[in-house]
Amino acid sequence: MKLICSALLLYLSSFLAAHPVTIETSLWPGFTNADGTGAYFALARLVLPQEQYPLVIKSNELGRAWLAVKRGQADLTFGLTQADIRSFGLEASALAYDTDTIVAVYRPDRVQRADLTLPRIPSQQLGWEKSYNYAAALGIEAQGFEVQNPAHAIQLLLAGRISVYLAESSDLIAVAKQLQAAGLQQQWLADVPVYAGFSPNAQGKQLKAYWDQRVILLWQNGQMQDFYQRHPALQRPDPVF
Repeated sequence: MKLICSALLLYLSSFLAAHPVTIETSLWPGFTNADGTGAYFALARLVLPQEQYPLVIKSNELGRAWLAVKRGQADLTFGLTQADIRSFGLEASALAYDTDTIVAVYRPDRVQRADLTLPRIPSQQLGWEKSYNYAAALGIEAQGFEVQNPAHAIQLLLAGRISVYLAESSDLIAVAKQLQAAGLQQQWLADVPVYAGFSPNAQGKQLKAYWDQRVILLWQNGQMQDFYQRHPALQRPDPVF
């Protein structure tokens, strides 16, 4: 198996080695920092050897970053759920590299915990951050109000403009005190795997194939296990290949 993967990597690298890899993504503190540090960028540097594939990092709003990759203006992006992959028509890594923990933020005087189930939650007045359609990620059909950020969501919840804010749990760390002061509660809804995304053109498909084979080799030789130990903020997947 290792010999087959190695041969495939040599074949694929012949197409890609002369070209830098442009990563376009939103900025998530600790994961994709503006200075090029963070767990996701560290993953890219592990999977794509820098002497062959130097990285060019660009930050953008999430939806715009995904569109840039779709149009071939960038090569690689992060944070896509299966719903995002289908919506934007991108190529996706074969294996997830992290998991989004999606929670419902709500006022307990307005919403009963029993109503915070996937079958019943579409009846609520939902909100989520722009480009983060967590209803789609949860596999439910529902309309939602796009909020600017978690702090804006808190204002809307208190004003009764929305009754439930769908969010990724780590995005709420920065507003933990505001949530507590406002008397808002959280309810776990689902853990959703996230993937790397690639352009749907020939170059992107070759890069995806190279990425997938490299990730398999890195799991086999133990380097991926070491990577997740160094980056405990990531939820290590249980790869099947």
